[in-house]
Amino acid sequence: MRRETQNILLVLLGGALLKISFTGTYLRYVKPAHLWLLVLAGVVMIALAAVSIGRELAGRRTSTGDDHHHPGRSAWLLVLPVLAVFLVAPPALGSDSVERAGDSPPRGSQRESVSYPPLPAGDVLPLSMSEFVERAAWDATGSLDGRTVRLKGFVVHEGDTAYLARLRIFCCAADAFPVKVELVGDAASRFADDSWVEVVAELVPGSSTEANHRVPSVTVESISPIPEPADPYDH
Repeated sequence: MRRETQNILLVLLGGALLKISFTGTYLRYVKPAHLWLLVLAGVVMIALAAVSIGRELAGRRTSTGDDHHHPGRSAWLLVLPVLAVFLVAPPALGSDSVERAGDSPPRGSQRESVSYPPLPAGDVLPLSMSEFVERAAWDATGSLDGRTVRLKGFVVHEGDTAYLARLRIFCCAADAFPVKVELVGDAASRFADDSWVEVVAELVPGSSTEANHRVPSVTVESISPIPEPADPYDH
């Protein structure tokens, strides 16, 4: 690969990292805490390209011979995937990822029951999908029993069963795995897969078992559409 092509790739890739960082698109790939790493990497790439271009221009001014070379056309093809990253932002992972995971047990499914801290008082308690599923599976105090909660996620239909799901990541989208709850009744039937909704519901006691891979069921009180959140993942 010619040096000119290397410099162009560095500029484009660095620009792509800065673009997804400042527009918030990076949240489709990594955790919010990684923002500064992306910005730093983008700045370093552009700075390296600038230094290399400066040296190349200085070398040409002092050169006495005709040493100009045209980069091969095949090298320029390497620019295309970088342009794709820069111009096209793929959507966040969704129902396809949940369906591919199938009935595989969630991480930590072999844990033992423990006593979780008490939940705050309130008529409708907002909880993340991850905390709700974990408490339903392993809270020995039964803190969710009789409590009405508010959950946000996207709809997934598997046969005649509807789920509310969210993908949880520890580092980046590459290690994402689904957390989901079964929505009892037909309240979600009017929503297509990947529709983001807010559900007010109550846990069906004892519904999270080893036999169903720790997927709890909830009785739905209300379900309403919401915009996709800026950060679509649980952490």
